[in-house]
Amino acid sequence: MIINLTETTTDQIVSALLAEGAYSGSRVLTLVIDTDRDGLEAALVAAHGASRDHPCRVVAVVAPAPDGVHAADEDRRHHGGRPDGAGHLDAQIRLGHDAGAGETLVLLPEGEAARHADTLVVPFLLPDVPVVAWWPDAPPARPATSPLGALATARITNTPSQPDPSAALAALAPEYTRGDIDLAWTRITLWRAMVASTLDSLVRTGTVHGIVVAGEPRNASVSLMIRWLQLRLGVQVEREDAPGIPGIATITVRTDTGELVISRKDHERVMITRPGSARPQVVTMARREPVATMREELRRLAPDLVYEEVLATFVADAEPVAAPPTHTVAKLGDHQ
Repeated sequence: MIINLTETTTDQIVSALLAEGAYSGSRVLTLVIDTDRDGLEAALVAAHGASRDHPCRVVAVVAPAPDGVHAADEDRRHHGGRPDGAGHLDAQIRLGHDAGAGETLVLLPEGEAARHADTLVVPFLLPDVPVVAWWPDAPPARPATSPLGALATARITNTPSQPDPSAALAALAPEYTRGDIDLAWTRITLWRAMVASTLDSLVRTGTVHGIVVAGEPRNASVSLMIRWLQLRLGVQVEREDAPGIPGIATITVRTDTGELVISRKDHERVMITRPGSARPQVVTMARREPVATMREELRRLAPDLVYEEVLATFVADAEPVAAPPTHTVAKLGDHQ
């Protein structure tokens, strides 16, 4: 069910929620989404899917169109909101099968109302549960101090949505605050677990001499995988572009006995080819969809210290060269 409210206020939205019994039931968090009209529905699909495991209230704040147009009314075309230029708030309340395991509020502010997104959101935050902010599209320069990010205990960005994901991730790195996470990192959780289990014996015997990670150019997950491997193994890790292949295509490990290759076979599987083995091992490892990555991050809701360490290498690369830190191979298994 979708209830449309036009020229409304936060008090009226709260009253409508109460009238529909939307405050009943258990919610484990409030998910605040900062998006635009083009990205709204895709973001809600991911949020609603993740809410099946983590019942939550979803509050989506939709940025006005670039020209300030909300409706066909000619006065609004000129004033970016109400005819008097003061702005206004429209909203939707989505319940039942239109809202996942919880209720969804879609706030559509215009004009002056759009300049105070945090004030609009506060009346809808559930008490005594965490607040998570998510930017499925372009992130703010510093998520933790942005209006919506300042309300949250955890902040999720999505640099894979950007034209140059690696550059977007590097731009966020100096502004990192504990509680920040990016879905480019979440996408490689299974890859890191796969690499850790596959290379464990080789790492312990010291027979790994170099690694090549091939994948999509400018892909942020590829960049993070390379830096994680460098930190954990202390060997040279090279990047190789594989245009047309989304994400990581292959990880080739040079060892004393030959090359061990972990390669993406298709959307659902990877192949592991070991030195001297004539038959590759095929392992199920599906590509991660937005629902899966959001589900993982809503489950975590705690600072990821490994991500923090890896992200810090972006900052270190931009600073004057210093002596590299010493890392032990025993940490390879820290893939969570």
